[in-house]
Amino acid sequence: MDKQSIRFLFRFRDLVGDTLNEHRKIIEECGSCWWGWWKRPNEDNRIAVWEELAREASEHDPVPVGLFHSGSMHVHIAYVTEVIPPHPDRVYEAHPHVPEGEEKLVPPYYRDSPYSAAWMKFNKMEKTPVEFFEKYSFAEVPNLPNYDKNVLGRFNGKVIMEGEELRGMDTTIWVVRPSEPQDEDQKIILTTRTIPEPVSGDVTRVKGNTILHITDLHYAVGDHANQHVWALEGAGGGRTMAAAISDAIKRKNENIGLVLVTGDLTFLGNKKEYEEAGKGLTLLLGNLGLDKESLIIVPGNHDIVWTQGANYDRTAEVKQAPDAATSNYRKFYRDIYRHDPNKHLSMGRRFLFPSGVSVEIVALNSSSLETGKNFLAGMGRVQEDAFEQGVIELGWGEEKPSVALRILALHHHLTLTEDLELTEDYYRGFGIAVDAVRIQRLAAKYGVQLALHGHKHRAFVWRSSVYELPEDTQPQYRLGELSIIGGGSAGSSETDGKKNYFNLLDITALGVTLRIFKSENSGSFGEMKQCKGLFSLSESKPWLSLSDWSFK
Repeated sequence: MDKQSIRFLFRFRDLVGDTLNEHRKIIEECGSCWWGWWKRPNEDNRIAVWEELAREASEHDPVPVGLFHSGSMHVHIAYVTEVIPPHPDRVYEAHPHVPEGEEKLVPPYYRDSPYSAAWMKFNKMEKTPVEFFEKYSFAEVPNLPNYDKNVLGRFNGKVIMEGEELRGMDTTIWVVRPSEPQDEDQKIILTTRTIPEPVSGDVTRVKGNTILHITDLHYAVGDHANQHVWALEGAGGGRTMAAAISDAIKRKNENIGLVLVTGDLTFLGNKKEYEEAGKGLTLLLGNLGLDKESLIIVPGNHDIVWTQGANYDRTAEVKQAPDAATSNYRKFYRDIYRHDPNKHLSMGRRFLFPSGVSVEIVALNSSSLETGKNFLAGMGRVQEDAFEQGVIELGWGEEKPSVALRILALHHHLTLTEDLELTEDYYRGFGIAVDAVRIQRLAAKYGVQLALHGHKHRAFVWRSSVYELPEDTQPQYRLGELSIIGGGSAGSSETDGKKNYFNLLDITALGVTLRIFKSENSGSFGEMKQCKGLFSLSESKPWLSLSDWSFK
């Protein structure tokens, strides 16, 4: 093989900064830079690759590697002079750091991030993309879990025809070589094992027994930048929300399996704010070692662009929010999941936790009405047919046996969260969904034990006994018990006492433990309160029940 040929190809994407230019700036200023490797959640540490690079690379004899941009599909050559390999096991707390005194050789936007699993030092990065596709072949079978070996074996010695072949693989490192005349040149595109639709009954196995619930992130830019209490990713000058939450979870040595976001990702719902929200959530998932299949999101009222004009006429007819009001959220959703959202902007998923508990989540958009400054600004509405779609796809039935934990996620409240609502908030609807009681009845009817919401920036724990209306003849009037958890805002500056929150829900075979974490004045998050609900078999229905909360 030609000494200038690429043997190793590394995948990257511009999540926060302009990756290539940020590293080139440091090379121009300092002569070299460190490049951090963020591996995929299901990817092993590829020790053999790193050991070979470490043996071959030196200041006098740098090794060329390819950098594959999975967005632009271009490949650039960079020259490795030194390697800091990953820890031999997969414990992310053990990730290595660059040598003391060389921190300035890491771009500022991830200089303080502790989550790079390995490092390469570059002394040169080519500006012009190299001719790579149809010129290089796979030198060995790609290292992909959960695929048939016979299928993967077809890639050994096959020409890499286009970028989509690489982008469809759940890995960040390939071993390659220049193509030879006898190499097979058939195009084979694998797809990562993702769910291709918003609502699906397919089972996703998660790696941890804990759900991270965050809400009201309120990423904001420009004149409204102070609405987000944390620093923006890559902006420097302060702690980011993703870092603050990750650090708290790391201190507790938690193993998160699922991240659930209940709306208000942005402040005004514009494209730039969604870009910042995308960066923050992507880095949070990376910090926790999770992929997008372990993320559920629903929009909040701030994520739907206000559509009533500057005057917000209180006498105007209340209408369904038009497509233009939701277009930015739809693009944000599509960029994350690589499929279109449904018309309701809802999600439905079934997860299997290591504890053996099946968790089924219907996540509903409660922000379907046009809103404005004083025009239903705080009130929500859930579309009943969105709930019914989730029920059908997840196979729920009124009398169908189930031992799953069923969760309803939405942005607006299903009950009031204040002891006394302010009279001036009348036109703001007090934050409750106009169909809250109907949704509680539907949830209890189908065995939902737990509802999670956001919106009022207040940590909240409640429990409701749910009944049918008395004037209707029913075989049974008591529908069940519904526990309700509200999340205080994780990112807004408009909170009581400058406090921000997130929730952890530990799911075991015995029940659910809720732990509420609090930060004051943008300080570190610490555990504030803990309560527990126990599982039992319902006496009146063929499904699992969750007991009343007991507090510590």
